[in-house]
Amino acid sequence: MSTIPSVARCTRLSGVVALLVALAGCDSAAPLDAPGPGEPGLQGVVVRGPIEPVCQKGRPCEDEPFSAGFTVRRGSRAVGTFRSDTAGRFAVRLDPGAYAVVPDADAPLLAPESQAQAVEVGAGGVTSVRLLFDTGIR
Repeated sequence: MSTIPSVARCTRLSGVVALLVALAGCDSAAPLDAPGPGEPGLQGVVVRGPIEPVCQKGRPCEDEPFSAGFTVRRGSRAVGTFRSDTAGRFAVRLDPGAYAVVPDADAPLLAPESQAQAVEVGAGGVTSVRLLFDTGIR
């Protein structure tokens, strides 16, 4: 019995690998933990600001979206995680209720772990939010 894989098997495998690589780089794909149709959850955008110490004409200075990891807490217990994309967008499946969204240590913020944002997920599907975090720039 030969141990050399057939050309057809290698071609199929390389096609699957190419598809997985392409999907991994796709910024618009829904996160795996995103709520499905009719499921409760939280979606929105995370922004940080200010991003400049002095505003200048023609240059943004107030806030901007960012990519980072986040932990969702209910009381003292972590109940979920998500990562925002480069446009700051995120979605996470959560049961209705009150939560705190806490930036992970990789967030480009001043003391990220101390910047918990309170959110309330409603029972009527996905709740949309815009979460503003402090960069510490003054």
